[in-house]
Amino acid sequence: MQLHIAVCEDEKNDTDILISHLAGICDDLGIVPEIDVFTSGGDFLEAAHEGDYDISFIDIYLDDINGIDTVRNARTQNPDSCQFVFTTISREHAIEAFNLNASHYLVKPLTKDKVKESVERCLLSRRQMNVKMLEIKTGRKRIPLPMDSIIYIEVTNTLCTIHTEQGDYQTYISLNALFESLDKSRFIRAQKSFVVNMAFIDSFFYDHLILKEGTEISLSRNNSPKLKKQYQDFLFRYVRRQGR
Repeated sequence: MQLHIAVCEDEKNDTDILISHLAGICDDLGIVPEIDVFTSGGDFLEAAHEGDYDISFIDIYLDDINGIDTVRNARTQNPDSCQFVFTTISREHAIEAFNLNASHYLVKPLTKDKVKESVERCLLSRRQMNVKMLEIKTGRKRIPLPMDSIIYIEVTNTLCTIHTEQGDYQTYISLNALFESLDKSRFIRAQKSFVVNMAFIDSFFYDHLILKEGTEISLSRNNSPKLKKQYQDFLFRYVRRQGR
């Protein structure tokens, strides 16, 4: 996994300490970091205009544009820009920082443990933001289900059962409607009565597949080559992501 990190700091010693901590933390977490260093808020804003940083560490007391205004401008340019971690010698700007949805606020001197906590918090938030949800109606309730947790869906008559890692849910929403709401890069319509999350496939054969928890599902004969191609593409994307 790669992580594009920006460090905006005008004190060289503080910069060196932070980069050293980040290098060790990323090594511990199996992350390949790409770290860009900026000594002014203006330079950071110019480079971050495209919004390609995953995490940015911003010192509050910068010479040109202070860190608070730097992040405020970055949010104006791109509301969905990267996650920000403020670094500073004072706690007095904490309220302003969190009003800007800062992921963390670190008071110097920076320790490896403090920086690691901020990186892990950013990674968790990043994963949560990327989670796609499927909302279903069951009885009088509407329940959001993380798509990643859905193993497979089957329909019997007009009742769909959604099997997830947390348990089973039943709804009278049609299987066609459910499938249309799902991420097609992850789910396949194995046959007319089953939709399968490819992340949970253990073995894929010409006429059937076996899930990791043991369920065996037959495949549509007419669509079997197409389904196999979809699964191969999924595996290719998965391997490529793991190598980042």
